[in-house]
Amino acid sequence: MKTHLIQAARAALQWRLLLLWCGVTLLPSLVLALPVWQYLNVLSHSVLAPELAVSLNHPALADLIHGFREQGGGVRNGALLSAVLALLLSPLLCGSVITAARSRQTLGFRALWSGGLAEYPRLLRTLIWAIVPVGLALGAAQGLHSLAESHGEKAVLASSAENVALLATIASVVLLAFANLTLDAGRAALAIDKRRSSAVKGWWRGLKLLARYPGAVLGLYLALSLGGLLLAGLLGIARVNVPTGQIVGFIGGLLLTQAIVLVLAWMRSARLFALIALAHADDVRHGGGVAKAAKVKAPAIESIDA
Repeated sequence: MKTHLIQAARAALQWRLLLLWCGVTLLPSLVLALPVWQYLNVLSHSVLAPELAVSLNHPALADLIHGFREQGGGVRNGALLSAVLALLLSPLLCGSVITAARSRQTLGFRALWSGGLAEYPRLLRTLIWAIVPVGLALGAAQGLHSLAESHGEKAVLASSAENVALLATIASVVLLAFANLTLDAGRAALAIDKRRSSAVKGWWRGLKLLARYPGAVLGLYLALSLGGLLLAGLLGIARVNVPTGQIVGFIGGLLLTQAIVLVLAWMRSARLFALIALAHADDVRHGGGVAKAAKVKAPAIESIDA
C-alpha cells in the first residue's frame, strides 16, 4: 500500500490542478472577506488604530463582539453566501480532479475546466445525496452528545464527565469523516463509469468497494488525510505567528494562507486519485468491464492491488 500511497500523492501534485483549486476557492473567500473587512473598518476610527493594527487588546475584542451581536447581519449573510457558493463550486473542482485522474498526461487549464463542467451534473447530484449520509452522521453525533450530557449530570467526578464528552466529540468527528469517505468512494465509482448518472447507485457502489477492501480504502484515506491536515496545521501555526503591521508580514501571511489552500487541495485530490485507482482495479478484478465499456481510460496512477 505504501507504493500506491506515494503514487497517489505524486499524481495529485499537478500545479495547474492545484492552481485551479486555489483560484476557484478564492471567490467564496472574497465573498466572506469583504463584509468582515468592512466590519473591522470601524476600528480605523479609534485613536488606538495603529496599535490595534498590530494586535487586538481585550477591550477592542469586547467592542467587536458586542458590535457583531447588534450589527453583524452583513457578516452573517456574507458567511452564508460564501458557504453556499463554496458548496456549489465543489462539484466543479471534484470534476476537474476526476478528469485529471483519468488522463495519463498532465492536462492544461482548459481541459481541466471543461472536464469539471462535464462532470458537474453527476457530482452535483452526489452533493445533494450527501444530505443523507452526513445527516445520519450528524444525528448520531447529536445522540452521542446527548448521552454524554446525561452522563455528565450524573457523574461524581468532573474529569469523568469531561472524558465522556471528549469521547463523544472524537466519535462525532469519526462519523463525519466516515460519511465523507463513503461519498468520495461514490465519486470514484462514478469516475470509472461515464454512463452512470445516479448518485445513489454510485454511492452504493462505493460502499461495496469499502466493504471489499476496508484495509486499503481506510488506510489510504487516513494516511493522506492525516498527512494533509498535519502539514496544513503546521502552516496554520506559522500563519498565526507571522508579524503583523508590516507589508512583509502581510505578504507572508497571504502566501502562507494560499499554501494552506494548496495543501488541502492536494489532500482532497490525492484521496480521489487513490480511490479511483482502487475502484478501477476492483472493476477489472471482478470482471464488470464497466470502465472498458464506458471507454474510460485507466487512472493516471497504477491500479491498486488490494
